[in-house]
Amino acid sequence: MSIGALWEVSCPDEDIWNDAFPFEEKKEYFFAFLQRLLEDGKIKLASRGKFLEGSVAEQIALYCERFPKNQEGMDADAFDGFWFLTEECPGGIVWIHDNGYEDWT
Repeated sequence: MSIGALWEVSCPDEDIWNDAFPFEEKKEYFFAFLQRLLEDGKIKLASRGKFLEGSVAEQIALYCERFPKNQEGMDADAFDGFWFLTEECPGGIVWIHDNGYEDWT
């Protein structure tokens, strides 16, 4: 699952299917979910073949700093989540399997 796909499912209930979940709340839920996955060692963040440096808090802060301010910015004149494919996005997800295998998305 890519970071864009994680964004798409960042909603605690059925509101995900009817777009009733406000952008700011979705953003908060997304960052909490991302932080949990990082802290639990399930994922690492990376860009151009290199893991992002810094603590989990520093990596989340970098994302928060660069993250779009509204849904229009997230769409980037294309589709919801397109921002994750732009140079503005600090990096994507690398899933860390129990056996140590790194699944780069």
